[in-house]
Amino acid sequence: MKFFSFRSRRSSLLFRLLLGFLTVIVLLASLYFFSYTMYQNHIRSEIIRYNEQNIRFASERYEEHFQLIQKQMYALYFSENVTRLRNSSGNSRFELYDLVKQEITKVVGNPLMHIDNVFLVFKDNRLMVSKAGTAERSVYFEKIYTSKEYPGSFWQKQFSQAYTSRLYAASTFYENPFFETGEAISKGEFYPYVIKHWQYDDFYIVAMLDADRLYNAFHRSVNPNFIIYDQQGTAVYAKGDIPAGMPQPELKPDRDEASVLVDHTYYFTKSGEHSGFTYMNIVPVSRMFEQISQLNLILLSLLAAALLVSVFFSIMFSVRFNRPVRQIVNSIQQADGKDVSIPTGIPEFELIGRKLDDMQKTNARIEQDLVLKTTKLESYGYINKLKKIYDGQHGAGMDALSADSFRFLVFEISYKPLFWENMQDDPDRLTYFIRECINQGISSEFPRSLTLQMENRQIVSVLSEPDDAKLEMCLESLQGMFGNDADYYFFTIAVSPVYPQSSDFTGAYEQTVRLLQERMLTEETQVVREASGRQTSSLFTQAQERQFDENLQVGNAQELLHLLDRHLSLMERKEASVRQYREFAADIVQKVRKTMYALGLKERAAEQAIAETNPIDGLYSGRQYRMFFSRLIVASCEEIRSIRKSGDPIIEFVTEYVQTNFAQDITLDIVAEQLHITGGYLSTYFKEKTGEYFVDYINGVRIGEAKRALLETDLKIQDVALRSGYQNINSFNRMFKKFSGLSPREYRKLHLSPDTQV
Repeated sequence: MKFFSFRSRRSSLLFRLLLGFLTVIVLLASLYFFSYTMYQNHIRSEIIRYNEQNIRFASERYEEHFQLIQKQMYALYFSENVTRLRNSSGNSRFELYDLVKQEITKVVGNPLMHIDNVFLVFKDNRLMVSKAGTAERSVYFEKIYTSKEYPGSFWQKQFSQAYTSRLYAASTFYENPFFETGEAISKGEFYPYVIKHWQYDDFYIVAMLDADRLYNAFHRSVNPNFIIYDQQGTAVYAKGDIPAGMPQPELKPDRDEASVLVDHTYYFTKSGEHSGFTYMNIVPVSRMFEQISQLNLILLSLLAAALLVSVFFSIMFSVRFNRPVRQIVNSIQQADGKDVSIPTGIPEFELIGRKLDDMQKTNARIEQDLVLKTTKLESYGYINKLKKIYDGQHGAGMDALSADSFRFLVFEISYKPLFWENMQDDPDRLTYFIRECINQGISSEFPRSLTLQMENRQIVSVLSEPDDAKLEMCLESLQGMFGNDADYYFFTIAVSPVYPQSSDFTGAYEQTVRLLQERMLTEETQVVREASGRQTSSLFTQAQERQFDENLQVGNAQELLHLLDRHLSLMERKEASVRQYREFAADIVQKVRKTMYALGLKERAAEQAIAETNPIDGLYSGRQYRMFFSRLIVASCEEIRSIRKSGDPIIEFVTEYVQTNFAQDITLDIVAEQLHITGGYLSTYFKEKTGEYFVDYINGVRIGEAKRALLETDLKIQDVALRSGYQNINSFNRMFKKFSGLSPREYRKLHLSPDTQV
């Protein structure tokens, strides 16, 4: 009882109100956390972008300054006074020392150069020149500018090094006291920048660049951790909390990004284009976000306070709203379709009861209507899936047949001539009744099946229970039921195999529809379960095509129909499928259209003949195909012959002359002389007007007469040749085989055989 009490409380209005308010609070809190996360990510991105811009700015300024220093030092290197000093000797040098010192002082005195001092070091002279004047080399590098990393031997080795300019790592230089009692004084941290020239190995210039002044001038980041590496990965300069001699880390930045996160530390790097140095800022993640930690604490505190206040007001509002509503609900009683009674005498409650009663009746009517519409929508859903039409529902309503396996039954209705003669009903209406009969017959055996009409003569049933025995009984029952109307129509029933996955739904349907074309050419109901596998060609052979084209061009309808009848008889003996018949018919229609277009004729006669018969996919018997070809060929040949007869007078004379004198010796010049024109002109003119050469036309007429003589007379082949205009039997045999594909003897034997009579 406690369980049911808990369930009833869970479904109460109060509980749901509280749940609704809490859901809104959770959503708002989620929105806050999302915004907070986005804010943090934005701050992170801004900090990263700031450091990337800073390291890019610092590297560019360093590179520009190093190039400027190099130019200044080379200008000093090749100055007139320095050149004279190199080439002078004796006391004349002292005056030049002072002039060179002035130039050095001028360069060092520029505060933007950040140079502490400049030395001219000579190989064969113990004196060197700086901004302070001249001094011995040993005194300068052991007393005034001394460093552990750069002892006196280091500066002597520079004469033998092969380079023109080199920036060495920064080091702290000290000035040692001249007396033992004093202490060394730090002069600062300097980069030794050595400038040489390959032509002169007797001296070089050293510029002491102030490393800290360069850092303060070019590094603008609030983060002090900055380090420069040379091309070998050795630290040239380091600032901040970076351990001395820190090796260059191996970083793999994503794409072209300048920042890499490794072990909770961001590394911002940029390579110099001139020096090849690598400039790097190192920023720990903890330091990056320490500035916003206090703001995060404030925001979290505000969120906690807002949540507490929201929960308190949600509970209070839900309780106050639920109390009157609960009183109304307790007053409403409803019992299985009876009128709602509210025995309180309150007009408002009585109004609620009447409205609830009206709503019940309306809902009942809506339910009935929804059942009908749901069935239709389910059919539309299957049609959309079979036709690959996307309706935005992603297969909604397809759960009725969501079994692991299914199969299709496709019924194609063919109406016979007796139907069109005697039936007054619209065929679409009859198709509807047939569909309902099929649906009733199949659903009685397969309750989860669905039957729908895909085309005006095509009905599809989807079965989710692959029971072959029940399917056979169902098909036999349907054939027996529709067998009573066999004089008016018949069926082609395609039965698909069982498909295991609904993902192949559309492909399975298309495969089953293709099975319809595997039926035999009969006027009886057939059940097709699989493709016949007959791969033999149903089209003309090359010789038959040539014979068809020759007779079509001259409009010989009788010979064309004779040829078509023989081919149809051959297909009937080979038990060709409907698909092969349709391919053959489509090929013949295409040949007729192509020939009429080549002869410059309009296709209205052929198109009219096609329109007056059933379309090719509506022919279901050999008799209908013969009727179709008869209308097509007769109409096309009449059009060809009428155009040829009512054409050009020259062509009329030539064709009449050849038809009359084909048994005589006919040449192009003989006919041209009759027309008082040249033979070349007649040949070109005849080809343009008829589409064939004059010689081919003569041979076509002669071979046509020879065929007629072979079939209608008992003359010997040699006599047929002479009668057709051929004096040489070998020439006749060769030309006959060219036009017909057979020798005269084979032609007579084939066409006089009883199996090939029209």
